[in-house]
Amino acid sequence: MSESPNIAAPSAARRRGRGLLIAVIVILILLLPAWQGAAFALKRQVLAALGPEATVGRVHIGLGSVLVEGVSIAAPKGWPSAQTLRAERLRVEPDLRSLFSGQYRVGQITIEQGYLSLLRSREGKLRLLPSLLERAREKDQASGGGFALRIDAIELKDSEVDFYDGSLGRKPVNLRLEALQARFGPLQLPELQGRSELQVEALVRSKPRDGTIKLEGWLELATQESDVKLTLREIDMKQLEPYLLKASEAGVERGRLDLDLHSKVKQRRLTAPGRLLLRDLKLRSGGGFGGTFMGVSRGAVVGALKSGGDRIDLSFTLEGNIDNPQFSLNETLSVKLAVGMAQSLGVGVADMVKSVGSATGRGLGAVGGAVKDLFGSDD
Repeated sequence: MSESPNIAAPSAARRRGRGLLIAVIVILILLLPAWQGAAFALKRQVLAALGPEATVGRVHIGLGSVLVEGVSIAAPKGWPSAQTLRAERLRVEPDLRSLFSGQYRVGQITIEQGYLSLLRSREGKLRLLPSLLERAREKDQASGGGFALRIDAIELKDSEVDFYDGSLGRKPVNLRLEALQARFGPLQLPELQGRSELQVEALVRSKPRDGTIKLEGWLELATQESDVKLTLREIDMKQLEPYLLKASEAGVERGRLDLDLHSKVKQRRLTAPGRLLLRDLKLRSGGGFGGTFMGVSRGAVVGALKSGGDRIDLSFTLEGNIDNPQFSLNETLSVKLAVGMAQSLGVGVADMVKSVGSATGRGLGAVGGAVKDLFGSDD
């Protein structure tokens, strides 16, 4: 008789547990339409935020994050690629408390298996997600301001980037980065003020082995001030020919490039000391303008390669006021590399100045300034 309460107790507990489970299921069934409605409304908001060029697949609402699948933003007219952004998965981690404040905040945006295209205009201006960032600034200015969004970090995982450089000629030159891992932030919209830390690692595909690129440092988009270290290793020289050679110069049959560059922009002035190492270098047969390579006599380069084991090591420093309309980063790079090459090979500076001045079209004054900076000459 005394055991009957113990037998009934588990049965009552099971009934209470079953009842609680049924109640939870009923609540979930009742909440499902509201949950689906919230996901649909959120999808509309995501599309509105990304702009009319965007398409979005599915939206999943989780605890503390929103997962968006199949994101794509079509490129504007005149853009060299069909899309400016594509992502298999885009995860947004909003700070819900910021919804009740004057400034909205997102903890992190993670782009997985994404694609991003960047364009450097003919004038040297870098454009990124124009339909999103540029339009956000225009809307904020038109509305008199008031909108503010802070993104603590943007992370790209296993992504690809197409960098199109339109400053080198009529047709933009394309450099593709793959297997890219990157982190950038914080980012303050729409004014883009404040320092943003930058970390990038990626591969530049080539045979027989891939090159690597690494960027680390910080930049402020609003002021264009920055402090960034660039490291290139084992890059196929043929992919960088437009930056190293004039169209009229002798090209490269093969070669590998290592580069270390520490670029700083402060108070609108650029200072960027660098070191360039060319290895396993072989030039194409035939000459170019005046028989030059990187502004130096092709014969002198070939001779140096034979005596130096197919490698050339040179140092240079890029300098200039980025607001000066006479300042061209591409031409400054050409001149500085030519001067560094001449110094490394022991080529007569006067001959090098004539060939580079003619090739760049800037005349002897610009090149003479580079020589003056290098050797401290007052002549």
